[in-house]
Amino acid sequence: MARSRIRSIVVEDIVYRWTVSMIDPGHVMVKVWRDGPGGALEVMAIFDDPWLNYGPIITAPAGRAAEVFELSPIAPALVAKIVQQALDAGWQAHHNATTRLQLTRDRERLEPSPE
Repeated sequence: MARSRIRSIVVEDIVYRWTVSMIDPGHVMVKVWRDGPGGALEVMAIFDDPWLNYGPIITAPAGRAAEVFELSPIAPALVAKIVQQALDAGWQAHHNATTRLQLTRDRERLEPSPE
């Protein structure tokens, strides 16, 4: 994965910054924060980088790679969904604490991080 790039997104009329960084060949970290003082939201998500997992992906049984590997990149729509779910669950971006969560494999829910 290339060097992380800081991007902007607006959720509920508030501007957030976000970036994605590689944790290992099967996971990435999505980090979201507001400008100014406050804490961050760190969400671990499953992503099987096709470049790093090329061999296993091409040797997977025909038509089953999508069942075994998560190849969809982290897109702005998913980040907006993550922020909205975190806000609904009580994340307060203006507090100075970092909140760590993980995204379920189906990318539908946030859960507590197993730290």
